[in-house]
Amino acid sequence: MITAVDTNIFLDILIPNQPYLKSSLEKLENASKHGKIIICEIVYIELASQFDCISDLNIFLNDTHVEIKWSGKESLFNASRIWIKYRAQYSQKKFCPECGKLINISCPHCDSSLNIPRRILNDFIVGSHAKSFSNVFLTRDRGFYRRYFSGITIL
Repeated sequence: MITAVDTNIFLDILIPNQPYLKSSLEKLENASKHGKIIICEIVYIELASQFDCISDLNIFLNDTHVEIKWSGKESLFNASRIWIKYRAQYSQKKFCPECGKLINISCPHCDSSLNIPRRILNDFIVGSHAKSFSNVFLTRDRGFYRRYFSGITIL
């Protein structure tokens, strides 16, 4: 089994006093026991912010048996298509990032609709990479990824 891992799982482990430390660590260890762990270049970049030098980051990845799997043109192109769809939908509807349910958000003063996209293209690259190269995707951002990347098993 190949498990792609989102940055938030690693941050739960690396940043002190995170509320999801125990569950994220258990899920990562379990995935490691059952196969290969991969990340895309975006997760690598986001993780790099937690390390003072590249050698420390690479030691962490080596110690946790995490491999970088580069996205490739097809996966990146697919990410762009899904992002375009998201942008079009977002101007009309809002979805909860946790559960994926439709919500209405408006200004409490004038009742104007707030059409502020929460997601950036990087999120779509991470999801497309996971769908292209893994059997399972480990993330805490399940609602979003279920909505836009159907067909992938999300832990």
